[in-house]
Amino acid sequence: MIRKGCAVVLFLLATGLGSPARAADWKAEFLTYLGAKPDYRRAMEFLMAQVKGMEETDRQTAAALLPYLAWKTGDPAGERHLVSDYFEKYLDNDPEFGFLDDFTLRDFLNFWGRWKSRYPLISAVNFLYSPANTGSTLPAGLEIGLDLMNDAYYKISLGPYTLEGGFWPRGFHIITVPVKGLFERSGTYDFTLDLKPGAGPPSPGPGGAGDIIVRKPIRIAVELTSVASARPPASVLPEVRIPSKPAQASPAAPGLSGELSLYVDGKLVMRSRKIAAKAPPINIPLGGPSMMGTKPYLPPPKTDPMANGVSVLDAIALTYKVLKDLLSKKPPVPSPPSYQKVTSLSFSFTRAEANGTLSDAKASVRVENARAIVLRR
Repeated sequence: MIRKGCAVVLFLLATGLGSPARAADWKAEFLTYLGAKPDYRRAMEFLMAQVKGMEETDRQTAAALLPYLAWKTGDPAGERHLVSDYFEKYLDNDPEFGFLDDFTLRDFLNFWGRWKSRYPLISAVNFLYSPANTGSTLPAGLEIGLDLMNDAYYKISLGPYTLEGGFWPRGFHIITVPVKGLFERSGTYDFTLDLKPGAGPPSPGPGGAGDIIVRKPIRIAVELTSVASARPPASVLPEVRIPSKPAQASPAAPGLSGELSLYVDGKLVMRSRKIAAKAPPINIPLGGPSMMGTKPYLPPPKTDPMANGVSVLDAIALTYKVLKDLLSKKPPVPSPPSYQKVTSLSFSFTRAEANGTLSDAKASVRVENARAIVLRR
């Protein structure tokens, strides 16, 4: 068993797979093309030949060096596309460049820093789901959140129709996609987001970031399924009610008086007498209080409160204090809405068929992360 393990170690050492020297070999050979008389074209050819067999960390370093070499060899189109390839795959994560010599490192960082500060990278594209918006009907629009790495001018379009445009600062932004016509059938809809770098210093070289437009497709896939059979639409005829004729109240009988007697075999058994109520012969009004705040029939106060005055300065001071309190109490800042970032949403709703019947349907919608491409202005 020990002999077999030693044989495996010797094989790894002989082939270079078990040592970090293999990872460093391409870096040492790469530096030979960047000496006192750099040959950037041969350096690029060497790097492109070695990149497929590299580990992921080394492949990221090579992916950042390739656009630099394209700039040095005068290939602006290759520079733009290689920069886009790097940012779309590795976002704004920087690789390790400690193995470069001082002159090449300063030149590369100057090149890379300008691209990184200008490239309008879009990342973290997701639906924004709010539990407060749940219901049995479709929303007016789908909200999509995204992160923008740098300031940029933007335009959102669907086919030949422009939906929105303007300027976005770097940070988080929300796009509202209208759902009208979106849930009529299953399919994929490509919304196009064009981004042009905002104000700032241009990038070095003929393929600078100020001369590009990054086109980011936002692909929304909709899948519809019917979950119930069709049914006729509910009646929408107005309900007609015929009001009944109100009963007329009989006029009140005037005050009556009389006597009712009941006799059995000539004998008086019961007698009832009704006497009409009469108004009191004398109406004596009672006087109210002589002044607000005093009880009836008490002598009036000796001092007249209406004769007491307030100082003008005191009134001004009191008014100032009231106004100051009103202005100092600012309304509370409304809290931002709470969202959850999701890649798919589901809706249940009722839709009208072509023959006028209604059916219950379920829609599943998801946003797909499509790769951006670079266009020349």
